[in-house]
Amino acid sequence: MDNLSPSPEKIENPKTQPINQDVLNLLKTKGKATQDPVVEKAKEQIRQYITHYKIDPKVLIQVGKLCSQALRDPTIYQMAVDMAVKNKLMTKEEVGTGTNYKLLGYGITVGKLTEQIVQEGL
Repeated sequence: MDNLSPSPEKIENPKTQPINQDVLNLLKTKGKATQDPVVEKAKEQIRQYITHYKIDPKVLIQVGKLCSQALRDPTIYQMAVDMAVKNKLMTKEEVGTGTNYKLLGYGITVGKLTEQIVQEGL
């Protein structure tokens, strides 16, 4: 009985550990992926903006899509700006002259987040 080897230790596969954590997170959130708190805060601000100013979310989504297209086709930039000004999302003075890429980025981001908000049920 002196030659007994030690009992085998349970070996975890390190590659499955993150997957297991992801599965646990999905179970906790009932299948809905969790987002960064900064993204959730931005979405809440957009929700408040939509309800306070009574804006149709479809307008924000459409402006976002136009902004995205304007990155590839500069002729669409003016269409995006005109739609945003027409719907009182901004003024012509805020837009300035020339292509404002920061503004395009904001438009794309707000459009994408608004799509998520609509899918979640505003």
